[in-house]
Amino acid sequence: MSQVYSNNSSHSTTSFLTSAPVELTTRKGYEDFINNRKHKDFKLSTVLKPNDGALDGYVLKDGGDVIAIVKGEAMDYLNEIAGNR
Repeated sequence: MSQVYSNNSSHSTTSFLTSAPVELTTRKGYEDFINNRKHKDFKLSTVLKPNDGALDGYVLKDGGDVIAIVKGEAMDYLNEIAGNR
């Protein structure tokens, strides 16, 4: 796999990339993401939102900004601990 690096990005592109939500697809990835942010100066909330008979998962920072989207195995794990399965 090749990687391309550039320091010619515009400020708006850089801002978007640092603010775009990450996608959490494994239980370990979800747990690591949450654990690595536990001691920061903000509160995290995980929200399961109904969507056409399924649930979408989101991690919110300070109750508002979506910083992660939960899918796949990580979503199965959240459904399990929420008692949805």
